[in-house]
Amino acid sequence: MMRWLLLLILFSVPFLPSVSGFVLTLLNLTFIYSIAAMGLNVIMGYAGQISIGHAAFMSVGAYTSAILVQRFSVPIPISVLIAIVFGAVVGMALGFPALRLKGFYLAIVTMGFVVAIEQLFGAWQALTGGHIGLRNIKLFGSDTTSYYVNLLLLLVCFYFFRLLVRGKTGRALAAMRENELVARIFGVHLTYHKVIAFSFGSALAALAGALYAHTIGYIAPSLFGLGKSLDLLAMVVIGGLALEIGPFFGATLYTILPFFFSRSGFSLSIIFGAILILTVLFMPRGIAYHAMNFWLRWAELPIVWLKRRIGKPEGKFVQTSLARLHYVESGEGKPLILIHGNFGSFRWFKPILGRISNFKTIALDLPNFGFSDRTIPTLDNYVKAVEEFIEKLQLKDIIVLAHSLGGAIGMKLALKRPDLLKGLILVDPCPIDGLPTPAENLPYLELYKRNRSVLRRSLYGLLRNVKDRKFVEQLVDDALKMNPKAIYAHAEELGKFDLTGQTENYRVKTLLVWGDMDPLLTHEQMEKTRRALKAQLVILNNVGHTPFVEATEDFLRRIEPFLKEVGT
Repeated sequence: MMRWLLLLILFSVPFLPSVSGFVLTLLNLTFIYSIAAMGLNVIMGYAGQISIGHAAFMSVGAYTSAILVQRFSVPIPISVLIAIVFGAVVGMALGFPALRLKGFYLAIVTMGFVVAIEQLFGAWQALTGGHIGLRNIKLFGSDTTSYYVNLLLLLVCFYFFRLLVRGKTGRALAAMRENELVARIFGVHLTYHKVIAFSFGSALAALAGALYAHTIGYIAPSLFGLGKSLDLLAMVVIGGLALEIGPFFGATLYTILPFFFSRSGFSLSIIFGAILILTVLFMPRGIAYHAMNFWLRWAELPIVWLKRRIGKPEGKFVQTSLARLHYVESGEGKPLILIHGNFGSFRWFKPILGRISNFKTIALDLPNFGFSDRTIPTLDNYVKAVEEFIEKLQLKDIIVLAHSLGGAIGMKLALKRPDLLKGLILVDPCPIDGLPTPAENLPYLELYKRNRSVLRRSLYGLLRNVKDRKFVEQLVDDALKMNPKAIYAHAEELGKFDLTGQTENYRVKTLLVWGDMDPLLTHEQMEKTRRALKAQLVILNNVGHTPFVEATEDFLRRIEPFLKEVGT
């Protein structure tokens, strides 16, 4: 939603009453430098190749397009395309020396390249206008037209940039950046990927140069010299190396600073250099990294606060000694209690509610979830709450279907009160010996409290096979209703959960259902759980962590024999 809002603002800027041609020019330069810095980010940030001559490719693109338009009357769109291709070819030619050179040696080669290009275009006066440059270059049109052309091309470049760095090639570039020897051992073709990085980065720089020529209308060799290359390098470092949005922050700072300090008397080189030093010392990951952290922690708090308070219960309530529990029931017959997992609610079971013949399905919100009350978040408390829930409703000969964290509750309940249960169906449950949360994942738990987008991305990862997007969005909203204090507590509870050695006298008939594409649980863990509980194991192919949502029909068909056996 925020992306669409940002796009709406960007496309509305020219229509704002206070926006002048000067402001549009500043924004145009920001877009252009963002494209150029994006290309350098591929070469340095992702591929790890030091380049101090990136402005040379801007010069190649600018002069190629300008000369084609002025001297040969080539239409601007075609000249820009030719400039991009020519820039990529030049970048490819420069990429081959990178195969043998590293570090400072490569930096010296690229620095020599930008100096050579500047001198070449300055000396070739008959074609390039010499050091004076080319004037009166044909423009895209008005400031508004140039704004939309630059904005659209920036968005197109960003799209292809993300495709590159998020795909197989991006992973190969990152591996090459970290350790070329290890990357080669794992099958990364170093020659191919270095040339790809230089070609792609150079093509973007050439496009930026062509856009500069047809936006400003004037180019000269000095505009794309070593100084500009160092500026582009500073943009990438200040914005954030290997961060997708880093170039935008660096380019914005570079373009806007002169506007604010133009009358201060301070040297802009000193100011920009000081910012670069401070960034390297105190924000080595770049401004974009800290901006993203701020956004993740604070920007969506109002949305989270609102989502936690809206919505109406769809079922009934039962008061227990620990909390008032919300539940929904459907169908007629023997009781089948559905216990959800972490970040869950009764809604996760909607695809199967009322669809199991001869059974009344009862889906409840555990304490600290959904519309149920808050309590101390421990598995023992949840077991006690479910036990009292069953007794309050005076349910007999029940079958429990428990998912994920709910599986731990189901196992503990079966051990504690086997007299209450005729059967237990565990669906991708917490393993018998617990499920510790990796240390690197703990920071994300904090974000789950504060940022709906992060939580949404995680749930979509689990539910990638679910086509009903509206239903998934409802699950995300329900997940936000979970007690924030329970997030870390649940991680600790699942980490220390261990029933190994306590199941010798386990006597509840149990079916274990596992999706073989589950990203959280392994086949080995499920086999160990099956052996401990003397359970049947049903494996669903090409299904993830939530079979009853992802493959409802297959799930119901596979549990039907067990329900008939236990329910008789």
